[in-house]
Amino acid sequence: MSVPKVLVVGSGGVGAIAALSLHLNKKCEVTLVVRSDYEHVVNHGYEIDSVTYGKFMNWKPTHVSKNVHDAYRDHGEFDFIVVTTKNIPDGAITCEDIIRPAVTPKSTTIVLIQNGIDIETPMHEQFPGNVVLSGVSLIGSSNINCKVNNSHKDQLTLGVFENPDDTSDEYIERSTEKLNQFYDLYQNADESINKVTIDKNVKRSRWEKLVYNSVLNTITAIVNLDVNRCQIAVQNEDLFLPAMDEIIAIAASEGVVVDKSQKDKFIHIGDGLFYSPSMCIDQRKGQLMELEIILGNPIKIARKNNVPTPILSVIYHLLHMVQFRIKEKNGLIKINQDDFKNMKSDDYPAHFAKK
Repeated sequence: MSVPKVLVVGSGGVGAIAALSLHLNKKCEVTLVVRSDYEHVVNHGYEIDSVTYGKFMNWKPTHVSKNVHDAYRDHGEFDFIVVTTKNIPDGAITCEDIIRPAVTPKSTTIVLIQNGIDIETPMHEQFPGNVVLSGVSLIGSSNINCKVNNSHKDQLTLGVFENPDDTSDEYIERSTEKLNQFYDLYQNADESINKVTIDKNVKRSRWEKLVYNSVLNTITAIVNLDVNRCQIAVQNEDLFLPAMDEIIAIAASEGVVVDKSQKDKFIHIGDGLFYSPSMCIDQRKGQLMELEIILGNPIKIARKNNVPTPILSVIYHLLHMVQFRIKEKNGLIKINQDDFKNMKSDDYPAHFAKK
């Protein structure tokens, strides 16, 4: 009897544990895309220390592929594509283009276990007949040199992204069926091991997580300090909480009510831990950050709905310059200083845009 085929794209801390969970449940065939560590994983697998699933040496799923094209050629067609990569639409390649080689029109369900708001829109635009599911992960997990450390229980909230271009009963029925099927594939029979929750209000869950990501993630990336040191420097009242209020106001402008208790939850989520959020770590490593989907998209919504964002706007523009620096360092943009001689600074942006 054949079982569903699942492709996991993204082999970081979240992706590796997602592949492990699906593999251990033995209800599907799992293929994991591994790029830079491909040779190591094929030959030696992962060393995993998971508070959720236990310890494993030399673990790997059923199949390991170097890229999505190879995965589809060797192991497709896939029933589900689980996307856990960082979502950086202003980077070298979009998530839609990454998964495109393995998407079968209508039949492949796309599961976005990613941060941010409005991330489903480009997926619906590029793959209009495919069901797109939302996954909000609350796991704590890292992958460093193929050593995966899962320090917080694997908790996943799953829901259906509404497709504004297809509100038919057939699509809704198919979406619900795919949601329940993936829930069954991921949820362990023993619910004390991992916890998957069906989310009937996807938008609210994503805005709630933005109370953390759009504020603590972004501000620590600018100042290169962990959350706790920012708090010692008296930034809870002066910066963190007012910025969280702006996110809550933007959500309200979209008809989404975010309880203000979320502010207290995220302000105290790391008490005593002296931890640095992922965006801060990316900035330190000189890697592109998830700026647009975490902060750029909320600010676009705020502008559309006339919601003032004095703090978040400054944070965004400062981080936009940090991202610019990282892009130049990584060769994604090139600037010839001689091109700007005898030119007024007012004309710099238009000239650069033509390059």
